[in-house]
Amino acid sequence: MIHRRIFSKIAFLLLLCLLFEGFGRGTLAMTVEEEKKLGKRVVLEMEKKVEWVRDLTLRTYLERLGHSLVAQIGPSPFDFKFYLINGPDPNAFAIPGGYIFVTTGLLALAEDEQEVAGVLSHEIAHVMQRHVAQLIEKSKRLNIATFAAILAGVLLGGGGAGSEAAAAMATATAEALALKYTREMETDADQNGFNYMVKAGYDPNGLITFLSKIYKIGLASGSKVPPYLLTHPAVESRISLLENLLQAGGRPKGPFKTSGNFRKIQVKAFVEEKEPHVAIAHFQSLVENNPKDLEGYYGLGLAYRKTGRLDRSLEALQKARALAPNDTDTLRELGIVYFLSGKLDQAIENLETIEPTLGAGQDQGVDLLGLYYLGRAYQEKGEFARALPLFLKIQKEAPEFVEVYHSLGSVYGRMGQKGLSHFYFGKHFKLKGEAKNALLHFRTAFDLLERGSPEREEAQREIKELSQRK
Repeated sequence: MIHRRIFSKIAFLLLLCLLFEGFGRGTLAMTVEEEKKLGKRVVLEMEKKVEWVRDLTLRTYLERLGHSLVAQIGPSPFDFKFYLINGPDPNAFAIPGGYIFVTTGLLALAEDEQEVAGVLSHEIAHVMQRHVAQLIEKSKRLNIATFAAILAGVLLGGGGAGSEAAAAMATATAEALALKYTREMETDADQNGFNYMVKAGYDPNGLITFLSKIYKIGLASGSKVPPYLLTHPAVESRISLLENLLQAGGRPKGPFKTSGNFRKIQVKAFVEEKEPHVAIAHFQSLVENNPKDLEGYYGLGLAYRKTGRLDRSLEALQKARALAPNDTDTLRELGIVYFLSGKLDQAIENLETIEPTLGAGQDQGVDLLGLYYLGRAYQEKGEFARALPLFLKIQKEAPEFVEVYHSLGSVYGRMGQKGLSHFYFGKHFKLKGEAKNALLHFRTAFDLLERGSPEREEAQREIKELSQRK
């Protein structure tokens, strides 16, 4: 599986850095702008090989949790972005430029949100201390584009027995050679991450419990240390350090910050990761053992929806609603299934029930997925004036959510605003990686939009960028 190979090869980065040690002595460190460019190129390469989790609820959950920690570091040169990868191994890592990756396996293994916050805070600290940049600055004389290609190849690999053997040897060599470099960095990241958690209102014990858990799993299984620890040596020492920091500062009593219903987040991540029949069997077993298991019926509804069995999905989600009539997660998913079933009035009824309270006094903020499907229901009923502000709000808060741009293009088109319609279709196709279609729509938008409008100026910039890329 490509997902497993990504994380088995991350330590090869350390070896790569050491191999280029002689090239860059006496040169300046990588600039922040170079880090950003490198990180962006690696992300573009990864998009071709890994399976991103597209679910808007999961993505916004991770983004909000991550940015609640980033907010504690003060001014930063990096625009942090958090990505969820569909993969069973519990893992997380950061690359230059503020890009942080987490697997669904990590969400599934974590006991609570405090543990996820602990892992994210540690990775954020790596970025802020520019640890990866310190390792790769030895290859300064390499062209950034060339280095991005090399790094993407290291992270992604090509598969096959030969590449697996090379990766295993590289990992072992990197671990042996890089310990003296990474111990100090890990201590630095743990200390800074600890402070981020305390300032943000999370339990700093979260990273300790997660590290202890994953390390014990590795020992109990008799296998090698789990992937997450491959680039994190001296785990026992790290745990001792964190416990000393916790004792010195006094153990916080809480209540601790949460950004949403973590059990529902885990259920959604589980359904995303597993084959539908596996998820159905799992949640069916839960509700048979406990007919009042809210999360069991919730997961069963999501799993059946993934197979296209909307009738069974409705049945399970209605049982979940009977157990908790005001549960907003259940109401949202029930509304989505009604929409997919063509029952627009029922969809609107459920989604409007949660819409007035979306974001009102809740740390998790606006339920963007609920808003999106409410807008879709209004759109299908021809109520474009009600759909439009919802789509615009989603586009503002989740600018990488591809589907909302298609909806905006459609709504503006039905409202007779052809310039804006083509503009948003252009953004839709650009995010999908279809440069030719994007360029066509941006050119049409440029011809139709009013002179001096911000959309026309942006369309012009997009035309220039896409033309150069082509």
